[in-house]
Amino acid sequence: MTGQATQEEAVYMDTDTDTDPDTDPDTDSGTDAGADADLSRAIAVVGMACRYPGAADVGAFWDMLRGGVEGITRFDVEDLVAQGADPDLVRRPEFVPVKGVLEGSRNFDWQFFRYNRADAGHIDPQQRVFLECASTAIDDAGIDPGRFPGRIGVYAGSDRTLLDSADDMSPLVRVVSHEKDFVATRVSYKLGLRGPAVTVQTACSTSLTAIHMAAQALRGGECDAALAGGVAVSPPGEWGYVHEQGSILSPDGHCRPFDAKAAGTIPSEGVGVVVLKRLGDALRDGDRIAAVIRGSALNNDGSDKLGFTAPSIPGQSEVIRYAHQVSEVSPQEIHYVECHGTATPMGDPVEVAALAEAFGPAAEDATTWLGAVKSNIGHTSAAAGVAGFIKTVLMLEHRELVPTLHFTSPNPLLDLDDSPFQVCTETRPWPAGGTPTAAVSAFGVGGTNAHVVLQAAPVRERPQAATGPRVLTLSAASPEALGRLREDVAGRLEAADAPALDEAVRTLADRRGFRHRQAFVVQDRAQAAQLLRDAPRPPAPGALSQVAFLFPGHGVLRHAAGAAAHRLLPEFRAHFDEIGAFVRDTYAVDLSPVVTGSEVPAGWYEDWAHQQVGLFALGYALGRQLHEWGLKPAALFGNSVGEYAAAALAGVWSPTDAAALVYERAQGLRATEPGRMLAVNAPLDEVARRVPLDGRVAVSMVSRGGVVLSGPAREMAELLEGDALGGLDLRPLNVDRAAHCDIQAPVADRLTQLIGATHTQLPALRLVSNVTGDWADPAAVCGPEYWAAQVRRPVQLDDGMKTLLGSDCDTFIELGPGSTMLGALRFRGEWDPAYASVPMLGRPEDGDRGLLRALGTLWERGLDVVEEAFAEPGERPLRCSLPGHPFAARDPQAETPRPVQKAARGGSADGGQAPLRTQVEQLWCRALGVPSASPADDFFALGGESLMVLNLVTQLREKAAVAVSAAEFLREATFGHLLELAEQQYAAGPATAAGPGPGSAAGPGGSVVLREGTGRPLFLVADAAESSLSYRALAAHLDTPRPVHGLEPRIANSSRMSVEDVAAHHVAAMQRAQPAGPYTVGGWSFGAVVAHEMALQLAARGESVDLLVCLDAYVPGRAGRTIGSDPGFVLGHLRLMASAALGLGQVGAQARRNPALRGLLADKFRVLARYRPRPVDCPAVVLKVEVDRREAELLRRSVSGLYTGALTVRPVGGDHWSMLREPYVEELAARLVEALPEDGATADAATADAATADGARHDAR
Repeated sequence: MTGQATQEEAVYMDTDTDTDPDTDPDTDSGTDAGADADLSRAIAVVGMACRYPGAADVGAFWDMLRGGVEGITRFDVEDLVAQGADPDLVRRPEFVPVKGVLEGSRNFDWQFFRYNRADAGHIDPQQRVFLECASTAIDDAGIDPGRFPGRIGVYAGSDRTLLDSADDMSPLVRVVSHEKDFVATRVSYKLGLRGPAVTVQTACSTSLTAIHMAAQALRGGECDAALAGGVAVSPPGEWGYVHEQGSILSPDGHCRPFDAKAAGTIPSEGVGVVVLKRLGDALRDGDRIAAVIRGSALNNDGSDKLGFTAPSIPGQSEVIRYAHQVSEVSPQEIHYVECHGTATPMGDPVEVAALAEAFGPAAEDATTWLGAVKSNIGHTSAAAGVAGFIKTVLMLEHRELVPTLHFTSPNPLLDLDDSPFQVCTETRPWPAGGTPTAAVSAFGVGGTNAHVVLQAAPVRERPQAATGPRVLTLSAASPEALGRLREDVAGRLEAADAPALDEAVRTLADRRGFRHRQAFVVQDRAQAAQLLRDAPRPPAPGALSQVAFLFPGHGVLRHAAGAAAHRLLPEFRAHFDEIGAFVRDTYAVDLSPVVTGSEVPAGWYEDWAHQQVGLFALGYALGRQLHEWGLKPAALFGNSVGEYAAAALAGVWSPTDAAALVYERAQGLRATEPGRMLAVNAPLDEVARRVPLDGRVAVSMVSRGGVVLSGPAREMAELLEGDALGGLDLRPLNVDRAAHCDIQAPVADRLTQLIGATHTQLPALRLVSNVTGDWADPAAVCGPEYWAAQVRRPVQLDDGMKTLLGSDCDTFIELGPGSTMLGALRFRGEWDPAYASVPMLGRPEDGDRGLLRALGTLWERGLDVVEEAFAEPGERPLRCSLPGHPFAARDPQAETPRPVQKAARGGSADGGQAPLRTQVEQLWCRALGVPSASPADDFFALGGESLMVLNLVTQLREKAAVAVSAAEFLREATFGHLLELAEQQYAAGPATAAGPGPGSAAGPGGSVVLREGTGRPLFLVADAAESSLSYRALAAHLDTPRPVHGLEPRIANSSRMSVEDVAAHHVAAMQRAQPAGPYTVGGWSFGAVVAHEMALQLAARGESVDLLVCLDAYVPGRAGRTIGSDPGFVLGHLRLMASAALGLGQVGAQARRNPALRGLLADKFRVLARYRPRPVDCPAVVLKVEVDRREAELLRRSVSGLYTGALTVRPVGGDHWSMLREPYVEELAARLVEALPEDGATADAATADAATADGARHDAR
C-alpha cells in the first residue's frame, strides 16, 4: 500500500468471508484484489436522485431496470394530430411517434425555491428540473448545507436551451434564465453551496465527465462533498422523430444495444444527480455508501477517427486502460461494464472493440457482462452518463445484474465469442469472486470519453440499535408537502427492505429543517409508520420567539427524575455532574440517584437538602443545555427555591455558589421547629377573615387557586381539625417544616451573612420576583436583604404569573420534574391557546418519553436541537436513503398570458386590430400572470401591487390608446371596473398625457386610509413608487382593531427629496391624523428607511414611538450589513441593485416598460444612497425575508448599534417582492400583530429597567 488505511478501510479491504454472496447482499466474497490499493483516493457515492422515462425516482428506476421494463412512450398518430401536431409531419411513413418522456418536466415548485411565478417561467425547464433533483439528492445524502462542515461543489451539464425569449425580456434575464452556463451555479445559489460550481459540456458524456471532475475536486481538496450529474429535457411539441437512413435514431422506436438488429437509439429526457464524498470522510461520518468510485479517466479522440462525430477505438481504449491504472484494478476483476450503448451500426462495434483492446486476452472461464441502460430509457443526452452510473451503483448495492432489453442475437461485428464479454439479458445475482466491481463508459460527440470504475460499498458493522424511544422528525416548506412526506416516509418504513429506525431518525434529523415541522416519539418502525399515517395536519408553525423558563419549587423532585436528560444531553450532564461533585465533596450530599435511579433509603427524597439541591441542579443544568442550543429566555420565574436556579442561570451567582446557598437554606429550614403547610382553595381575603394571620401562622404563597398557609405543627393541626376553615377544600402538603413565614427568621439571618460574603453580579436576564410578583429589580436581587425576605415572605405566585402572561412571552418551558408551574399558568384566564407549554421532564410515568416529547416540541418550534439528543448515546447509527422533500407539481408557464396585440386608435376586429376588451384583458393577464379575466376579478387578490398598477395604466395608454386614472381604478380594483373606465376613455377620444398616479380613500393631509378601525392608527410609509397600496393586503389580514393609514408624498418633485425631507412631510401628515403620540410607524423597503428617519424626528420633538416596524428594508447581503455601516459598500451595492432591478423580477419588467417609473426608481436609489441613518431609541421590529433563525440573530447583532431600544428580528416567508402578497402576507400580518403594543400602551421592552442586560433586550426570533 502507498498509504496507511483506517480501521474501517481495513474492513473494506479484508473481505474474505464464508457468507454466500448470492443470499447475503450485505457482504462481499472472495479475495479483494484491490487490497493493495491506495484507498485514500476512493470516492463514496452517498446520495442519489433521478427521474427518467417510466421512473419518477431512484426506487422506481431500480424496479424498472430489475423488471426489464422499457420506459419509452409510443404515441398514436391521430391523437397527436388532435393535440395540434402537424398532420403532414406525423403521418409521414418515416415518422416514428416514440419518445422517452420525462413526466412533469414542465413542473417546478417555484415557491419552495423562493422564486415568483413570472421569474420561474423564464428559467429553462432543464435548470428547474435539475435544481429539484439536486435538492432531492442532498436530502438522500442526509446533508444540511447550512450545517455541513466543509465546502460542497456542483458539477453539471444540460442539453440545448428550450425557451424562446419573450419580447420584453432584458438581455440580462435572457442570459441568466436561459443559458446552459448557469445550471450548476443556480444550484449553488439556491441550496447555499460554497464549493466550486462548474457547468460541464461534453455532449453525450457530459454527466459522466461531471462525475469524474467532481471526484477529482474531492481528491484535490477543492471541496468536501460534491453534486454531479446532468439533465436533458426536449422542447414541447416533440412527439417523435423522422427517421433518416444512416442516422443514430432507431427506425422502429426500440433501442437494441449489441443486437444483430441494432439500428439506433431513441431521443429521450431525464435527469440524474449523485452526491460524492471522500471514502474516508464518508466512513467517519456514518454516511450511507451506495458504492465506491475507485478511479476514473477522461480523454479525447483527437483526430484519430473518421470524422468529428465518429467514435474512435484508440481513444476509447486508452481512456478505459487509464481508468484501470488510476483505479489500481485489473480488467479481470471487473464483472460488469455499463456501456455507452447507442445501438448504432458503427457505435457498438467500436465500443466493444475498444473494450476488448483495453481488457486484453480473456482469461479462461472469465466473463465480463455488458449492458446499456439506453435499451430501457433511450438516449438522454447530457443525462445519459449519470443514468448508466446510477444503474451500475444500484446493481452493486443490490448485488444483482439487470437485463439489457431487445437483445436476441449478437451483432456479428462485435465478435463476442472471442472476447470475455457477454450481454446480460436477465436479472441474475452478482458474479461470485472478489469485491463486486464494475465500470461505466460515456462517449460524447466530439470525442470526449469518460470511464469510471466502481466497487461495492465497504462492509461495515452497524452500531447496536437503541432499545428505547427516539424522536423522529419531519419538516417541509408547506403543510401539503409535509403531509406527502409523512406518507412517503411511512411507506419506506413499512417496506420489506426498510432501514433501521435509528438510521431513519438520524438521517431525518441531519437534513435541512424547514418551517413546517412535526416530531414523533417512536419505539419501532411499525409504530413510527402508523403515527406518521395517523398524524393530523399540524397547526400553523409557531416559532420560539419570546421564551420563559419556569423552575418549580420544593416537593416535585422524584426518583430518577433526571435520568433521561443525563443520558441524552451532554451539556446537562456536564453541569449536573459539576454541581453534584461540588455538593458531594463539600457537604457529603450525593445527588447521583436523581440521574441514575439507584436505590435510596425511605424518605431520601423528602430530605430538604436532597429535594432542594437536587431541584436546583436539575433546573440549572437543563437551562444550560437549552442555552447551548442557542435558546435565550426572555424571562425567568422560579417558585421558592426555584428562584435560586433562575438567578444562577441569569448570572447572579456561579452555579457552585448558588448550590452552596441552596444547601445552607435547606439545612436552615430543616433546623427550624417542626411545622406544616396547608393549601386552602379560597381567596386570600376569605382566608384572612377566618384565620388570624399573626406571623406564627402566615400566608406563604398566593396563587390563583387559593393560598398556602404555613405555621408551627401544633397550630396548623388545630387549624386543620377545627372549624375556622370549615367548608373549604384543604390539602396538607407533604413537608415537615413551614416555609415563607416568620419561623424562618433564623434562616433569613443566616442567608444574609452568606450572601453578603458571596460574589454577585447583575442578572443578564429578566427575573420575575417571588417577593413582589413583578419584574425583579436587578440591583435588589444582588443583595442579601432580598433573599432574606424571600425565605420569610409569601411567594406571590399569582402576581408573578400575571406578570409573565402580560409580557410578550409565548413559549413557557418548565425546567424540572412535572408541570406544576405550567398547570398553574394554563389555569389562568390570560392563557392563550396559541401559547406553547413545554414540560422538560414530564410525568413520572413518562420515563424517557417525557424528555423526548419536550425536545420534539422545541424542535417543532424552530430550536436547533442536535439530533444526538433524539436517541440513546453511543456510536451514531449510519445514515440511510429515505424519500426527499416532495415538490408541488405546478407549471409556471402553463397559464402564460397571451401576447398583447398592439392596436392603432380606432382599431377593430375587421380592421385586423384587437377589440378594446381583448387588449385590456391581455394587459391585465400579462400584469398578473393569469390566463384570463372576469369582471369580478380583484387586482390585489390576484397578487397585484402598487407598482403594477402604475405600469398597467401606462400600458393601457401606450398600447390601447386609453388614459385610465390609477386613482379612479383603485376605487374598485376589479377587471370589470378597469374595462368600464377604459371604454369610457375610449369613447371620449384619444388618450392625453395624463400620467398614472396613486390614489385611495383620502385621509388627513398626505395619509391614505387603508383600513378603518378604532384607536391609534398604524402608519405605513409609501414604498419607492410613492404608493401605499402595497400594504392593501397586509392591512386586510391584520387581526387588530386599529386603523391602518398609508403615508404618501403628495408634493411636487417628491422623488428627488431627501429622506429627511420626505420624513418631515410624513410626520406632518401623521400628526394631522393623530395629534399626539405615542406613534406606531413603519414601512416596507424604501418606506422602512423613511420610517426610521421619522422616528428620529419625532424623538427630537419630544414625541414617543411605541413601535418602529421595518419590513425587509434594504439590508445588503445575507451577512446583515445595514445602510450606514459602510457608506461605500452600500452605495456600490445600491447601484448593483438598481441595475439588477431593471433586469429581474416584476418591478424590473414594469420599469423597463414604463420610463416614468424607471426614472422614479432611479431617483429613489440616489436618494437612498445619500441617506445616513442615525441610531434610534425606541422599540423596533424587523421582519426579514430569506433568513433563518440563526441568520436573523446575526442580523440583529449587526444592526443593534442602529436600534438602541428593544429590538426584535423575525424571519418571515416569501421574498422582497412577494412578502406583501398571498400566500406570505398572512404570516407577515400575524408576526406584525404579535409585535404591536396594545393600543394606548407602550411596549413592555421600552420601559425595561436600565440595568437589564443588553442581551435580554435584543432577541432574534
